[in-house]
Amino acid sequence: MNSIIYLVIALLLLTAIILLLMTEFNKRPAESVEESPAPVQAMSKEEGEDHFSLLMNAITPAWYWRVNHEYIDFLHATIKRMDVTQIKSTPGLFDAQRRCSDLNSAVYKYYDNLKQRCQNGEKVPRTDLDVVNLQQCFREFSMDAYPALVALVWPEYQRPFVKPYLV
Repeated sequence: MNSIIYLVIALLLLTAIILLLMTEFNKRPAESVEESPAPVQAMSKEEGEDHFSLLMNAITPAWYWRVNHEYIDFLHATIKRMDVTQIKSTPGLFDAQRRCSDLNSAVYKYYDNLKQRCQNGEKVPRTDLDVVNLQQCFREFSMDAYPALVALVWPEYQRPFVKPYLV
């Protein structure tokens, strides 16, 4: 009977020691973070503009702006000249145009947001969520949405598959 009591006491002491060590271990990283914050200096407006242009050059595919201008010309030559009955008579045309419009708007929204952040002195990394989303919009618009729209309006002129990594 005494051995069971001693065993329980030993287990309780061991548990208390482990809990004490865990709390001490968890306190140390928080203290070291508080002691050594690296002061982040904001960039000047000129440095921010330079950083923004380098960032955009690094993440924008070489062919994206050509595709974007082609899309705008395509809109003026086709969709904007159609009336509602023509647009509705082609299945999926309205949704395809809406998707292209939404992606094109998202590109400009992310672009403007990143430009504003850089001009305010923030050094935006390539892993930032806005940068990743902008890259996704570039790819989705150029590689999927716009070619699908052209295929609906001009099936005989649909764009061949573009191999983006060979440029």
